[in-house]
Amino acid sequence: MRTKVLAVIAAATLLLSACGQGEEAENTTSAPPSVSAEDAKSTSLDDITVEGKMGEKPKVSFDAPLVVDKVTDKTISKGDGKKVAKGDRVDADLTMYSGNTGELVESSYDSDAPASIMMNVPDGVSQDLYDVLIGKPVGTRVAMTINGSPDNSQTSQTLVYVFDIKDSIKPLTRAEGKKVDQSKDPVTVTLADNGEPSISQPKGKAPTELESYTTIEGEGPKVKEGQKVAVQYSGWLWDDNSKYFDSSWQDGREPFAVDPVGQAQVIDGWNEGLVGAKVGSQIVLVVPPDKGYGEQGRDGIPANSTLVFVIDILSAVG
Repeated sequence: MRTKVLAVIAAATLLLSACGQGEEAENTTSAPPSVSAEDAKSTSLDDITVEGKMGEKPKVSFDAPLVVDKVTDKTISKGDGKKVAKGDRVDADLTMYSGNTGELVESSYDSDAPASIMMNVPDGVSQDLYDVLIGKPVGTRVAMTINGSPDNSQTSQTLVYVFDIKDSIKPLTRAEGKKVDQSKDPVTVTLADNGEPSISQPKGKAPTELESYTTIEGEGPKVKEGQKVAVQYSGWLWDDNSKYFDSSWQDGREPFAVDPVGQAQVIDGWNEGLVGAKVGSQIVLVVPPDKGYGEQGRDGIPANSTLVFVIDILSAVG
């Protein structure tokens, strides 16, 4: 599941317009903190101290309350890795402190669950967070202030975030990994030069339970329930696979987002079948009617149809 710190910053930054890039970038917010500037004991990132090494849970200290009515960011320590680029997936540990109390709210170090942040505006990340992270080298620790609520209430305050940038990865455009023997699978997948799949005529009777087969074993982490998963896919009818009924590979379409997987607005076969598969993998899902479109069917899919999907798992974030 997405950590609270990432969820809060996503909500908070919806209230803000774009901020600049640099050692300390500032911009005015439309949601001022509940504590007034006159009552503040600290008013800048220069008033905070961040202790600890990169890769370890940071300790942030300042005289509370801290009130900063603008978005600010400041590099605490600069890494020497590759720079975060547009479209990358950034893996980072996040720690959040309350400006009102000076106390720790939450840290991904405590749950051993770093966040994955897609560097696309606005679908992956807010403009403000994009501006803070873009161009920063991997290994950098950066602090940021933003006004929002740590508990999704209506009470706003200045929040202090510390981001430890662990990696920045260019997302996949197709499945990549070790090819798996398909000789015992009910269908055989073949790939065009661009990665678009086609399938053989299914063998045997249509299964009555959801079945999953891996044709390419990726090297990424396993998909977890609650994540946002990007996929390329094609789907066929078990009884008539001469033509797919839908495909994200066609007409220059973007990869399809399943969000949040496990509870997304997709068929049950997808919500169940994607969880546990590795990023980078290609899987085949054979979906019985009760996990698909059932007795209702849909355009191009008759009632009570068994479906075959070939799915490339490109990323899983949150």
